[in-house]
Amino acid sequence: MRTILTLLSALLFAGSISAQTYTVFIHGKSDKNHNGVGTTDVNGYWGSSANSVGGAKIFIGYDGKTDPRTYGSARAQTNISTGLSNFCRGSNTCKIVCHSAGCYAIEFWLSNLGATVSARGFNVTKVTALAAASGGSELASALNGITFGFGGNAMDKSLIVSTARGAFNHNNTGGVGIFHVPGSKGMFGASAILPGEDDYAVAYHSSCGYNRTGGLSRCQSPNTQSEGIWPFNRNVTYHQYSGHFRAPSVGSAGLYLDHGQIKNEGWR
Repeated sequence: MRTILTLLSALLFAGSISAQTYTVFIHGKSDKNHNGVGTTDVNGYWGSSANSVGGAKIFIGYDGKTDPRTYGSARAQTNISTGLSNFCRGSNTCKIVCHSAGCYAIEFWLSNLGATVSARGFNVTKVTALAAASGGSELASALNGITFGFGGNAMDKSLIVSTARGAFNHNNTGGVGIFHVPGSKGMFGASAILPGEDDYAVAYHSSCGYNRTGGLSRCQSPNTQSEGIWPFNRNVTYHQYSGHFRAPSVGSAGLYLDHGQIKNEGWR
C-alpha cells in the first residue's frame, strides 16, 4: 500500500512540475514569412522585447502576406490550431498576445470554435490585443478602392473594413476576454484617411473593438460621438463587442505609440 501511495505522489508531483503557463505571441501583417509554431520568433517579428517576458513563450507564425482567416501551409488558422492544441491543453494554460492582423486571426479562430474554449479542451485565460486590426483599416479600403480591387496582397484585401467586419461574429469570443490596447500616435497623411484617433495604421473603432466604424477619440464603452454636418449633428453611441474590453492598465486615451511601437511596449 505504501508503495502505491508513493508512486501516486510521485506522479502527481511530476504532473505539477510539467504544467506550464505560456505566453503565446501571434503576429500581424508582414512582408516576411514567419512560419512556425514553437519557442522561436521566426524572422524576428517581435524584436528583443519579447525576451523580457517571464515564463514560457510560444510564437505562432505564418506568412504575413496571406489572409489571416485561411488554412493551409504557412497559414494563420492552421498554425493557431496546431499551436493551441500542442501547448494550451491538459495541465497547461495560455495567455495570448496578438498584434494588428494577428488579433484578426485569433478572434476569427475563437469565433468559429462552435463552443467555448474550455468546452473544446483549451485553457486560454485571456487575449491582449495590441492595435487590433480585426475591424479592418480604412487604409486598406482606400488602397483597394484606388486600384479597383486589384492592388495589394491577400492580407491587404482581408483588411478592407467591410470585409473584416463581415468576416465573423465579433461578439463570439469563445468565452475568452479580449483586452484592447490602442495607440494614438498617428501620422500625417494616414490620419487624414483614418477616422478619429489612430496609430497611423488602424483607428480606434478597430483597435478598441467597437461594434461600428466611426471617428472615436476615446477607448471606453459606451462611447458617444457626434456625427453628421452641422446643424444636423447627432449623437451616436458606440459599444464594444461582447467580450471586448479596454486593457485595465490603459487609460481611455490609449497609449501615445504608433502601430509598430505598440507591439513592443503596449503589453508590458
